[in-house]
Amino acid sequence: MKKGSLVIVGTGILTPAHLSQESINRIETADVVHVLVPDPLGLSTITKLNSNIKNLGELYFDPKSNKNGKNRLDGYKLMIESILSDVRLGLKVCAIFYGHPGIFVYPSHECISKAKKEGFDAQMLPAISAEDCLFADLGVDPGDLGCQAYEASQFLFYRHSINTSAMLILWQIGVVGDETLTKFKPSENGMAMLKEKLLEHYPANHLVTLYEASTLPTMEPRIAEINIDKITDIQINAITTLYIPPLANPALNTNFCKRWNVDISQLQ
Repeated sequence: MKKGSLVIVGTGILTPAHLSQESINRIETADVVHVLVPDPLGLSTITKLNSNIKNLGELYFDPKSNKNGKNRLDGYKLMIESILSDVRLGLKVCAIFYGHPGIFVYPSHECISKAKKEGFDAQMLPAISAEDCLFADLGVDPGDLGCQAYEASQFLFYRHSINTSAMLILWQIGVVGDETLTKFKPSENGMAMLKEKLLEHYPANHLVTLYEASTLPTMEPRIAEINIDKITDIQINAITTLYIPPLANPALNTNFCKRWNVDISQLQ
């Protein structure tokens, strides 16, 4: 194994409250820390743990000037190279991303994969994600009737089999419909497309929830219920998630249960 190493950690949604003790230890003992967090409080907290900081936010794609490439993917590639360049120098590198570092974080997975292929020790630590906060704030249990989750634009553009008897979570509706990876808001027809797609599976009056996790201790989460047919009329932000509750309980497979002598009275 080569000398350099990489560990990727997440801040959780509320920094510093969601930082795990293991993540704090890895930050403190790193030779250099690469950071991508959206708020000054998070960056300040990390800087107090380790002053040798490189702010990956400076490499983020800027659509107004085409700084750092032509789209978000170009910016992510710059971040990957920045992180791996220090690993290749033989340094103990810690890379920090907002939320869970393995959920909707392209650079983290690419860095782990490339580092391992090049012979370096690389690992990712778990963290609290927006999904974890959603389950807690909305009081819903994915183990009840099941859970399915898709990136919102992927939900639009691909043929997914939707189970309306399980909850559905759509991530990143703040950029829904943007196939170019250049926008930081829904495409011109993004919300209209989302409404049309949902109406293929759910009635117009089905109540859904627009959710945004609290990012500051003094801030309440956004929990706004609305009928699907009104979804184009409400404010969507960059961090908005859409939660669609089950439409009905799943139908019992009586033939299967009978074949295997399952006592269906226990399932009611």
